[in-house]
Amino acid sequence: MIHQPLRRAAGAVSSAGMALLAGATLVLASAVVPPPAAADDAKSLDAVGQPLGIATGPDGTLYVSDDAYAGVVNAYAPGETAPSRTIKTGRGPTSLAVTADGTLYVSQSEGAQSQIGVVAPGAGEVSLVMKVSSGTHWLTVGPEGSLYVVNPDEHSVSVVKPGDAWVQRTIQAGPSPVRLAVAQDGTAYAANEAAGTVTVIAAGAPWPSHTIDVQVGAHPHGIAVAPDGTVYVANIMTADVAVIEPGGTTVARRIPVGQAPQEVLAAADGTVYVTNSMDDTVSVIPAGAAAAHTVAAGDDPGRMAQRAAGSVVVVNRRSRSLTVLDAGPAGAVAAPATGGDEPAEATADGGVSDGAVVAKASFDVRVAAVAAVAGVGLLASAALLVVVLRRRRRISGADAAEAWALD
Repeated sequence: MIHQPLRRAAGAVSSAGMALLAGATLVLASAVVPPPAAADDAKSLDAVGQPLGIATGPDGTLYVSDDAYAGVVNAYAPGETAPSRTIKTGRGPTSLAVTADGTLYVSQSEGAQSQIGVVAPGAGEVSLVMKVSSGTHWLTVGPEGSLYVVNPDEHSVSVVKPGDAWVQRTIQAGPSPVRLAVAQDGTAYAANEAAGTVTVIAAGAPWPSHTIDVQVGAHPHGIAVAPDGTVYVANIMTADVAVIEPGGTTVARRIPVGQAPQEVLAAADGTVYVTNSMDDTVSVIPAGAAAAHTVAAGDDPGRMAQRAAGSVVVVNRRSRSLTVLDAGPAGAVAAPATGGDEPAEATADGGVSDGAVVAKASFDVRVAAVAAVAGVGLLASAALLVVVLRRRRRISGADAAEAWALD
């Protein structure tokens, strides 16, 4: 998927797309979302530039990509609240992944050529580049150290063995896979957003073993595997998380979350976190629970990573900030550091809750474009739905040309 600026959402939607948006709007608008929890002890991380991708290394270092034309990745040592060093990368770094030996992989580009940049442990710049197909690629490292590269345009997943700089094998997935998670036993699960399915790939297999139907039109996006093997899939359009039991071939149950859930993280203790990109919250699902509670985040929360001490860091794309969620099933949110002209939201006890956020700013929106003809309309509509709903809620007058996007 290639990011492109979105100047006016209405101009990008066809008549058929508008009909889909209208119907889906009713679905999301009717979702009942619990009020965000009140904030606790103040903690924050200083965001630099336009944060997007995030990952943690084996030594506790937190990496956050700056999705700018001249790209960098900012590194936070354990305990730091501001980056102590900067890693030079290719242009527009997005997804990040780190191996057990500290090697950092960066999805980047050079002109029209998409690449995976390789940063040696402790290095200050990319030292090796792997060319990949066009578009932005989601990167994941498996438990045995292999790098998994999601190729949305080719409907496939590529695997790079530990220590190698070339693709060992490419596995066909469903239409437009966007995210991938790997279980401790090596089983890989790819979320196919256009098809509404999850492709299951056994450890070391050259092809999928089976496909799990999530729901056509639900737009499954983020996916994670908990330590016990349970798979959680965030569905943008239906405002829920589909739960697949270990070894299951169907969705066992669905957990309602916030509006337009996008990314999922399964923490080491089994707690599951889901970023709700439209209502600026994170849903927290304790291990084995059948319901979620909601905490506030910054503006347009997206990707997440867990630090060595257990806290979860959330990238807030539009506010260009990071929110810190304390470790533990309660998912306590650090106290807000508000900025800009937008007031923080009041909590039930009269306090204020907007997460621990910093460096609030605005930026041009980017929307993912997918080459697959069958999936283009659906994916564009899903992204634009969030744009339209957020615009209705938060934009007026001179701000009408600005919008938000899914990534």
